[in-house]
Amino acid sequence: MTRDCGRVLLAAGLSAVAFAACAPAPPPGEVRGPAAAPRRTAPEVALPSGSLRQDQISVHMVAGALRIEVTPLAAWVLEAAAPDTRDRLARIAEAHGGTPAEPGNDGTPSLFLVSFSSAQPGTEFQPDDLHLVSRGLRERPVAIRAITPGWGNQRLEQQSTAVAVYAFGGELDLSRELIVVYRDVEDSSWAGRVAVIEAERGRIPRRRR
Repeated sequence: MTRDCGRVLLAAGLSAVAFAACAPAPPPGEVRGPAAAPRRTAPEVALPSGSLRQDQISVHMVAGALRIEVTPLAAWVLEAAAPDTRDRLARIAEAHGGTPAEPGNDGTPSLFLVSFSSAQPGTEFQPDDLHLVSRGLRERPVAIRAITPGWGNQRLEQQSTAVAVYAFGGELDLSRELIVVYRDVEDSSWAGRVAVIEAERGRIPRRRR
C-alpha cells in the first residue's frame, strides 16, 4: 500500500468516526445494537399434590331436607387433593383466615368450608348449629364468613347452595376421630376419610414433598 493510499484510508476512517459522534441520539424507546439476551427464570416447582376430589376429603351428612358438606382446609388434607381442587381450596383458606392449620395446632383456628343445600325450596338452616366434637369436647364455631350471597337469610331456594368458611377454636385433632354434629344428627365418618387421605399422601413422590 502506498503512502498516499494510507492517508486516504486514514482520512476516511476519521470522517466516519466524526459522523458517528455527530449523529443524533436514538429516540426514546429505540435501542440500537444487538438485543439483550432474555433473562432466564427458574422453573416453577410443583407443590405436593394427590388426586382426590373434594367429595373424597369431605364429610357428607343429611339432616332432614338439608344436605351438608364439611371440608377441612388444613394444609396436610389439601395436599392429598388434585391440583385444581387443592389450589382452589387453598385460595379460599388464605382469603378467609390465612395459613391453614396443621394437625395438633397451637391454638390457631381450624378452617372448614361448609355448604348447605336442599332439593326443597324454602328449606331453612341454622349456621350456628353446626358443631364439631374432637377429643370428647364439643366445639362451636368462633367465626363464620359467608361466601355466597343471601347467607344471612338462612333459607335455601330450590337446588341452591349456601357456602361459608367456618373457624373453630380449641385444639382440633383432624388426624383422629372427628364428629360433625348438626342439631340431633351426628356423622363420624371422618376417621375413614383420614385413612384415604393418608394413603394418598403416601403415594406422593418424596422428591416433591
